[in-house]
Amino acid sequence: MRRRRLIQRDNDRQAAGSHGIRAVERAVGILKAFSASSPELGVTDLARTLGLHKSTVHRLLVTLEREGFVTQDTISGRYRLGLHLFELGSLVVHSAELRQIARPHLEEMHRACGETVHLAILDEGEVVYIDKIESTRRVRMYSQVGRRAPAHCTGLGKALLAALPYGLLDQALQRRGLRRYTARTITSADDLRDHLALVRQRGYAVDSGEHEELIRCAAAPVYDHTGAAVAAVSIATVGAEIESPRFEEYTVLVTHCADAISEALGHGRTTSPLRGAANANRHVRRG
Repeated sequence: MRRRRLIQRDNDRQAAGSHGIRAVERAVGILKAFSASSPELGVTDLARTLGLHKSTVHRLLVTLEREGFVTQDTISGRYRLGLHLFELGSLVVHSAELRQIARPHLEEMHRACGETVHLAILDEGEVVYIDKIESTRRVRMYSQVGRRAPAHCTGLGKALLAALPYGLLDQALQRRGLRRYTARTITSADDLRDHLALVRQRGYAVDSGEHEELIRCAAAPVYDHTGAAVAAVSIATVGAEIESPRFEEYTVLVTHCADAISEALGHGRTTSPLRGAANANRHVRRG
């Protein structure tokens, strides 16, 4: 009798484990159903594609939405991939391999400007520095690899926010908010969206003392082989250099550097999608 109970218990555990694995497989199937040609899908679409009942798909979507892997459009009711999934994918790309690929291009840019240069990613709605080369000047910007910074008021952050896939920008802004750091910080969501449209048009972002009073920064996004912006590079100036006419040259340097890293990552262009606009608008001063 006792042996029978033990066998039954083992069978129950195996059944529970099998059920858990099946749920994971179905959730993965939902995520894989989204693509560039099908960025938004409804419950019926997914149920038909996966051969599952709509109630099963809906339960899985509720869990995936709660964890940030999908998000639902409040008007159409359709789903799209969420910001958290985008960030996790970015973290995979932003490994030591990315730093190794980017480093010679950062060094070349540093030799041309002598300022502090950074490589950064977007994680949980914040900028994370993953590489840095110090300025050769006596007065330098304080930063360190691994340090986090707000996205909405830094050049690196705005370059990455402007390049987010459709629907993910609002999630990023809601996650961290728009805290004011200086008198120049943009704290209105509508104003920031307009500003990011300008960033997309120019192909680079500028922080003119929006996070720290005496820091001015030019930044541009880096794209991988899928066309996703997975990182950004920047040049930061401090103090008297903040209004230097040479700063205009820095916007060209960062776009060239970002293009070179993108190409090395397998991006199928010799220039970024926004490069033409960047050169055409490089004399726009507002950051």
